[in-house]
Amino acid sequence: MKDLAIIILNYNSFDDTSREVNKLLEQNCFEKSIYVVDNNSEDKNKIREFSLQKEINCIISDRNGGYAHGNNLAIKQAIKDNKKYFLLLNPDIDINLSTIETLYNDLKDKPDVGVIGPRICYRNNQNKIYSDGGLLFPEKGFMGGHVNFNSDQSDIEMLSYNYQIDYVDGSAIMFRKELIDEVGFMNEKFFMYYEESEWCLRISRKTKWKLAVNTKVSAFNTYSEKGSFYEYYMTRNRLWLCRLYDGNIRYVKKERWKLAKNALKNNDFSLAKAYIKGIYNGLYSKL
Repeated sequence: MKDLAIIILNYNSFDDTSREVNKLLEQNCFEKSIYVVDNNSEDKNKIREFSLQKEINCIISDRNGGYAHGNNLAIKQAIKDNKKYFLLLNPDIDINLSTIETLYNDLKDKPDVGVIGPRICYRNNQNKIYSDGGLLFPEKGFMGGHVNFNSDQSDIEMLSYNYQIDYVDGSAIMFRKELIDEVGFMNEKFFMYYEESEWCLRISRKTKWKLAVNTKVSAFNTYSEKGSFYEYYMTRNRLWLCRLYDGNIRYVKKERWKLAKNALKNNDFSLAKAYIKGIYNGLYSKL
């Protein structure tokens, strides 16, 4: 798999990033397949030293430009290094090299599939599914949902490959270089959340490439509590998707105004501000 780039984006998550890299190297992953990007975090010096020690690729961004920005830096460098396939991983993901090899072989064996991911389960409950791929509902303002979310694996019967999806979860997403050539990179303006959704929408609407999740292999994530930072970007970016792809703007406005009012009733002014600011910027900022 020497033409595969495994890209891990770090932002103040050195412990998770180093754990993930060490696990891959212990399974004899080729060092120069691994690209660690630091998004100008407090960890950057530790990331630089660790990367030198492990002889892996390291990119230190001069600013925190978000998920797409950091990953795009590594993709561009990997293209210069003649990589043909790319796997984006969040630092908290736990994934075996054998799973990566399976996904890589899927792209090799399925010439109509452009993007693929594993089933995502929870690290603290590995039988519970987080995502078998994502769905988007434009009539509900591009509200998203994960296939088989919070279901037990033992209760789900599915084909080996789920093609009935709108996006592959960005915490573990593999794709081929031809997609970059045809539709370009992920949109860095989104900063956080919905970047992979918009990119997969672009692929589905402008190309003939298929999206898939291989439900027979799994990676494992950790759940984190969401706050005002999350709600701002989810609000703004859903409205941006509506503007780009003819979604139901009215639905998002109504839903988010209701959430803002509830936050005000509970004296959570930071959360209310996030919703209101997200609505305003989602409607009126430049795309």
